[in-house]
Amino acid sequence: MNQNGAESNNSQANQTAGEANNGEKQVTFTQDQVNELIQKRVNELNKKSDEKTKQAVADAISEYERKAKLTEEERATEAQKAKLAEIEERERSITMRERRSDCLTELSKKNIPTEFADYLVNQDKDKMTESIDQFSKLWEEKLMEGVQAKIKASGATPTDKSSTVPHSGNNPGVAVI
Repeated sequence: MNQNGAESNNSQANQTAGEANNGEKQVTFTQDQVNELIQKRVNELNKKSDEKTKQAVADAISEYERKAKLTEEERATEAQKAKLAEIEERERSITMRERRSDCLTELSKKNIPTEFADYLVNQDKDKMTESIDQFSKLWEEKLMEGVQAKIKASGATPTDKSSTVPHSGNNPGVAVI
């Protein structure tokens, strides 16, 4: 299209956008105003970033100075504590993965959607098992209530057809196929 056609399409789009605003006045900015707003925001972000960087540097320097004053024995003790904390964190992580796996298994056994696992996982296995049992009972109750409500709403009466399996004449425990 030519430039005039493009301009007319843009003006139609602007009119449509203006109508979409339910008569609200549209605000237009010049390129200088947009640049000024963007530069102001960039300056704010840079200032925040600079403050965070300065604080991180100050913290690192103070930590370095603190460690420089420690004896060799104190440094070794701190390193050992840091390793111990890292090991404990790994153990917690592994334990939680195991608990999540156990929870998923239990939920599957009880025919409960596994999406509930995140709400039932607990680092303490006994508490988790208790929570799963309580949830299972509640799940069954609410499921039965829902089924009963559906049956009542439909007006149909379910019949038990499991007792009408034909049996062989000599052995009542064997069904005829």
